[in-house]
Amino acid sequence: MSESIIVYKANNHLEASSCLSNLIIEDIKSANKNCYSIGLSGGNTPKVTYSMLKNDIEDLSKILFWTVDERWVPIDNENSNQNLINSFFSTSDAQILNVEFTNTSADEDAQAYSKKLQDSISEFDTVILGVGEDGHIASLFPGTKAIQNKDDLYVSNEVNIVTQWRVTATHKLLASAKNVYLLVTGENKKAILKTILDNGTTPANELIKNRKETILITDQSI
Repeated sequence: MSESIIVYKANNHLEASSCLSNLIIEDIKSANKNCYSIGLSGGNTPKVTYSMLKNDIEDLSKILFWTVDERWVPIDNENSNQNLINSFFSTSDAQILNVEFTNTSADEDAQAYSKKLQDSISEFDTVILGVGEDGHIASLFPGTKAIQNKDDLYVSNEVNIVTQWRVTATHKLLASAKNVYLLVTGENKKAILKTILDNGTTPANELIKNRKETILITDQSI
């Protein structure tokens, strides 16, 4: 197991979600910042955590949420990660940096969001990531072009999974965050969890090896 991974073992998904929420809330309190940034991912896995964060963060006006990756679709599309994030936090006092969909160019939209991040966030405090069964994180899928990008913070990526195009944070951005939490739950993640902990060659492992510390929270035996 990589020494740069700290593992929290939970008994089930609810307990894992609560663990993640508590760790983030503790860091928000200890940081004591006027603006604390949190990168949010899509999918079903983090939904319980998002609900907990909405209810338990004492002052959401000090929180800035940004989107780790987005399927290149309109915000009202059922597959939109931005839509999911907004469904939890748009009625709160938190600031949300929305990914804008122009329907013109995924590359231009990624560049625009990269500028928005650079203009709005001085420090990436926390990032919440799920892990796919193939080891992908954000929209950094094995064998795709964005995996190789070493220069940009946010790029377009052709994945042809659910949607042809995605816009996504790069390894460079994710590696720079103060805290990265991998939430890996469910029996279907047991195999990829073993690969990650055995120092595999997945996109998740690429991120881990470029960080001093990554926190993994799981409900699976390890």
